[in-house]
Amino acid sequence: MFVLERRIGSGARKKITLDARTEREALAELALFERDPAGYKTKKQQRRERVSEATGLRLEAPTLAAFSADALAKVERGELSASHVRHTLQPYLIAWAEALGGRELRTVTLAELNALLGRWTTARHKRIVTLKAFTAWARRTGQLARQDDPTLDLAVPAAAPRPVDARAFTAEKVQAFYSALRNYTFSPGYGEDAPEDAPRVLVDMQPIRDVFVLRALCGMHGTEIERLARGEGSIRVLRGEGEIAGTLVFPHKRGGEHVVSVDAQALAAAQRLQAVGRAPDRVATSRAVARVVAAHPELRGFALERLRHSFVTLGAAGRVVTARAGGVPVELLSQVAGHTSTTTTRRHYLGVHVPPLVVLPLRLRNADDPKPARRRVRK
Repeated sequence: MFVLERRIGSGARKKITLDARTEREALAELALFERDPAGYKTKKQQRRERVSEATGLRLEAPTLAAFSADALAKVERGELSASHVRHTLQPYLIAWAEALGGRELRTVTLAELNALLGRWTTARHKRIVTLKAFTAWARRTGQLARQDDPTLDLAVPAAAPRPVDARAFTAEKVQAFYSALRNYTFSPGYGEDAPEDAPRVLVDMQPIRDVFVLRALCGMHGTEIERLARGEGSIRVLRGEGEIAGTLVFPHKRGGEHVVSVDAQALAAAQRLQAVGRAPDRVATSRAVARVVAAHPELRGFALERLRHSFVTLGAAGRVVTARAGGVPVELLSQVAGHTSTTTTRRHYLGVHVPPLVVLPLRLRNADDPKPARRRVRK
């Protein structure tokens, strides 16, 4: 074993175990050390750095593709929504990749991350959540050691609570917006000044209206509607239950299934979406909302995502309709059955359970809605 011992100037004494097998190799290492004491590295240190440089985690195309593939797999399992991956994870991660310029994540400091966040004026919460989701995946897959993760102490800002009136809409505004979601025509290849003889294409807004109905009358999340439309849930038509026309059974975002009783309008909306096999994506929905707001400035600020808040708020002025067979809340069934939680109750009984229907003080009417089929009365 060869050990190099030197005092650099009046500083500390250096003691380095050399990677040398002979005296000649040791003298050669001594010469390298004396040429640049501060920058000297043993052969073992140099090999370790070369391996690290080759395997260091960076926000580059192959890594981003692997992360996106993992996220899309979670979409297939129902753990994430496709819109969250497409509109949050992917674009904000690309923004981080551009800002970091290919640097290894282990060389990035918390202060540098906060400095980058300070340059962006929007979406701080989403940017942090996206980066932490990426590093959590990298740690889970063994690509990033915990001690090398600069995002561990990166705090996610708490969402500022908004007053109820800022989250919910009045019944009048909900009804007015739905009424304005009309079908329209346009001329491909022309702007607003299309000639009268130009061919026109009809844009059917019925899928948007169907999503609107399920959000407004049932309080459903957008991801729940997407899963139901894809056929991951079931629609049960009921006869002889008065205002309760059917039930919707769909996977809940936290696991298990959720059952909602619906009226005839919501039942028809769910059936149409499931017949198509998909719900409108966020881009189509945003364009529809923007078009209505442009024509009706008094509806500015409307968003379909806030219809769930409106459902809960308007529900206080609604009424409850129970099934003629005596539908009761699952929580009460669970207590009567002696289950320690509602999980067992939901797993075994929700297929035939008809929960109460909350009827809101809303009348959603649109001139382009399909006319309900009239029932034949047998004489």
